Amino acid sequence: MAEERDSSADLFAIPNFWRPSSFLDQDKAANPLFSPNLEISGSSFHFLPFGDQDKPLNALKRPLQDEGQTSFFRLPPVLREAALSHEPQLSDEIFSDGIASAEKEKKSEFTADSDDDEDYWLALEDVEPKTPEYKSWEAFNPTAHRGPSDVVFLSEAGPVAFDALITEIPDNGTEPVPDILDNALYYACLLGLAQGRSSVLFSWDAEKGSFVKTAPHLRISGVSVHSIQGMDQLCLDCGNAVKALVSFSESAYFESPTPTNVALAKVVDQLVLAVQTEVATRSKAVRSMIQLQSVVKPAHAILTYFHALSKKLAEEKSEEGMLSCLFREAQAAEYQGGLLPDVICEVLRLASKPWIEFVEEWIGLKNEEGAPISKTGSGKSFVKVADKIWIDDHGFELEEPEFFLDEDRMPSFVPQDMARSIFDTGRNLRFLKEHHPDHFLSKRNVVALTQPPKLEWQFSWDAITMLETRVNEYKAAVTRLVQSAASGAQFSTRPSTTHEANEYKLTYFGKSEEEVAAAVLASINQLAQPLHNSEFDDELTTMLHSRLYSTANHSKEEGFNPHWSLVPLLSFGSLVDTQSKLVNDECMKLLLGPHKLRVHTNLMRQYFLLGNGMLCSRLSHALFDPDLESAERKAGVAFSGGVMGLRLGGRDTWPPASSELRLALMGVLSDCYEPPAGGRDGDGQEDAASGVGKSMLSRTYSSDLPGGLSFAVRDLTPEEIDKCMDPDGLEALDFLRLSYKAPSGLQNIMTPVTLLKYDRINKHLLRILRMLYVVNHLSRDVQLLARRTRLSNAAIRFCAEANHFVSKMANYFFDLGITTIWNQFEEWLDSIEAEFLDTESADDSASVGQAEHGTFKNKTNNKKACSPDLVRDKQSHCLDEIMSALFLRKRQTPILQLLEEIFTIILRFARLMRSHNNKKPPPLNNKKGKSKDEAYANNNDTPESLYAIFRKKIEVFLTVCKGLGEKAAVSKNKGYGLGMVGESLAEMIPLALDMMGYYEGGGRARYQG
Repeated sequence: MAEERDSSADLFAIPNFWRPSSFLDQDKAANPLFSPNLEISGSSFHFLPFGDQDKPLNALKRPLQDEGQTSFFRLPPVLREAALSHEPQLSDEIFSDGIASAEKEKKSEFTADSDDDEDYWLALEDVEPKTPEYKSWEAFNPTAHRGPSDVVFLSEAGPVAFDALITEIPDNGTEPVPDILDNALYYACLLGLAQGRSSVLFSWDAEKGSFVKTAPHLRISGVSVHSIQGMDQLCLDCGNAVKALVSFSESAYFESPTPTNVALAKVVDQLVLAVQTEVATRSKAVRSMIQLQSVVKPAHAILTYFHALSKKLAEEKSEEGMLSCLFREAQAAEYQGGLLPDVICEVLRLASKPWIEFVEEWIGLKNEEGAPISKTGSGKSFVKVADKIWIDDHGFELEEPEFFLDEDRMPSFVPQDMARSIFDTGRNLRFLKEHHPDHFLSKRNVVALTQPPKLEWQFSWDAITMLETRVNEYKAAVTRLVQSAASGAQFSTRPSTTHEANEYKLTYFGKSEEEVAAAVLASINQLAQPLHNSEFDDELTTMLHSRLYSTANHSKEEGFNPHWSLVPLLSFGSLVDTQSKLVNDECMKLLLGPHKLRVHTNLMRQYFLLGNGMLCSRLSHALFDPDLESAERKAGVAFSGGVMGLRLGGRDTWPPASSELRLALMGVLSDCYEPPAGGRDGDGQEDAASGVGKSMLSRTYSSDLPGGLSFAVRDLTPEEIDKCMDPDGLEALDFLRLSYKAPSGLQNIMTPVTLLKYDRINKHLLRILRMLYVVNHLSRDVQLLARRTRLSNAAIRFCAEANHFVSKMANYFFDLGITTIWNQFEEWLDSIEAEFLDTESADDSASVGQAEHGTFKNKTNNKKACSPDLVRDKQSHCLDEIMSALFLRKRQTPILQLLEEIFTIILRFARLMRSHNNKKPPPLNNKKGKSKDEAYANNNDTPESLYAIFRKKIEVFLTVCKGLGEKAAVSKNKGYGLGMVGESLAEMIPLALDMMGYYEGGGRARYQG
């Protein structure tokens, strides 16, 4: 001890580093699982603390259950004995060699440790040098170490040691010790569970809607209970997902077998079958829990995802909702990586196939299967057939079946403009099939002749580029077909009857024996070929079989694929736009050619808009001229045979009878009709006779006019009828209207709403025509009255100013309000007509040659895009602008009422002057609709009082027109002046009526009567 103290003071002394640390003896709570001091005794394990080195080690025995222990799920004795007989019985001598060698090593170590005074640092000189050995990696091969002689940790002792340890781990006593089952049997049950199949250990519980484990207290050798439970849950989720997907598929077939639901159910069946096939194929090589997990996990990822997706799809109530949900899920799965994005894209492609096929049938890219869609049916998908109800301004209803776009039935991924283009293209195609069944686009073989590309989802730029190429080829084929049809070339309309090269006909008559024998041998050879395996033909099944367990990276490169917001437009847009343009071009050629659209628009301009000067003159005389013979029937008075008229303003009885209308207006419409100059016949060629014009005298009946144009009586309300009974009122001619019925081919353009606008304009222009006639005769009446008596200054000025006001307003209405706006519409129609009909009448042989070389694109692509709907919208917009200029819009009702009040004052003054010329007081109009005080006030009218009211009304009217012009100018400068063109013309009214500022107050005091 003294030496140790002395040596401790020596700074250069070497401590005894070979001694073990004293802290090792204090580590009593070490993990027994990795302890090197293991005592194996019988069926129990005892772990020795450090220091108990002299305690002997016993042999390892298999832990067996207590014979007195009972359990409901315990294996039967027969199966237990069979399981034990197939496993090697472990005895005490199994590890005797290894344990003996381990004891020898430990004893040698204990002997060396007993000599505490020996210093190993001083004995290094006595160590004999070792012979050099050859070192290689083969020496470290684990197979060279065999037997439990190398066992240091329990995890290396094998599954039997682990099972014995699990048995001895104390628990709270609530659960029995699990029985051990054969690994292969348990793996087979788990694999069957992952495929959605019942087994001995797992059965389907219909009430719970899930698989349940029939023997919950079971495990396999070498695996803990928690690991078994985790694997059970993994396979259980797979099995439940398979059952849920199968149930989803069956419900789609039986509950709502719509095309999309059936296609989706078929896709689900293919997916489940492919996953089950792959799992069953790889289950043969499963020998461990890790291998089982590697087989189940990929299937678990696919099945559980589609299980969750099926729940979302079940919440959708329509086919379009399901497709929209699939598109959103495919978009969300884009960045998940792996196989899932490609699988969901393929599912979207297969599930949307019925909807895409209907779009192809609707727009003419595919022949319709079954009963075609017509207006007599109930519609399909986004095409709805319903009665379109037209209601005029008096509540008269007109019903007719029509196609409608049901926007709620259109999937959300389709842009709104594309949806409208799809619907309009199909509707125009039905127009061709209904009115022109001989047109090449109306025939079923056009699909076989032109070979249009399929509408399909395209998810890559390469596929989109290939689609553009096929679309251009299809466009070239249709163009060649159009030009061939225009040149009169005949093409085959029969379906193809060519047979395949491998098709053999067993025909004996007319053949030699050698030919018959050769045909029979060829047929036998064909029948001997193996059947074609169509099991993996679909892309989804092929993808799952090749990539479900593939470790290769098949993910698409980011940045080289279109964004999902552009995928629908790029996939369908080019083909839909091309087909829409082809169909619309043919419809426009037929509308401008055989249907004579320009003839009908010219008719509306001449009659409804009073653009025919001869008509205005004849109609004015027939309605207002008091010098014509009366068409009113009187007892004992015969007609003289002269020109008859209604003589409005020159008679006391009103309204006229229907017979008077027929006599007075007979021949007015037919005699005034002027065919459009430079008209074209049905084939789009110039009509020589139309250039000269047809003789107006050759037309006797109005039925000869286009659309059966004729006069008719307007349906009026009781209040309006009362107003019409006053011959001096502004509404005296409101009962008279023009009747026109558009031909069936033009009903989509000349709609009842459009005709209603024409009728309102014509009604207003008839009033203006009457006011022009009244003020023209007012000057004559005033001059005649001035010769007999002295007129007041107010009467003279009233006559002059009324003539000025009415004439200027008529010039504004006819020249600016109608002619200026209508000419723009006519110019647009001229350009469209020249674009289509002139191109069609070009040299056909040169066009065909250009089409074959692809040079037709210059003409085709530069052609203006036009459709019947665009013509209808242009015409409707033109009429809206005219109504705005004529103050006929609903928001302009106060201005129109102010203008009508001014016209009414002029009519009252005209009646007053006419009564003075006839030397009788004006009639007392106390008819229904007017109060007695108002009737007396009108009867006591004087030129001075009427002139004062007239000036005030005009001042207010001019102020309103100035405000309209300023408002339209401000709106136009702000960039939203659409629909304000007609109102902007109102700024020309103050310039025409009051250029010098007469009504602004300067001349009021000077010219008072």
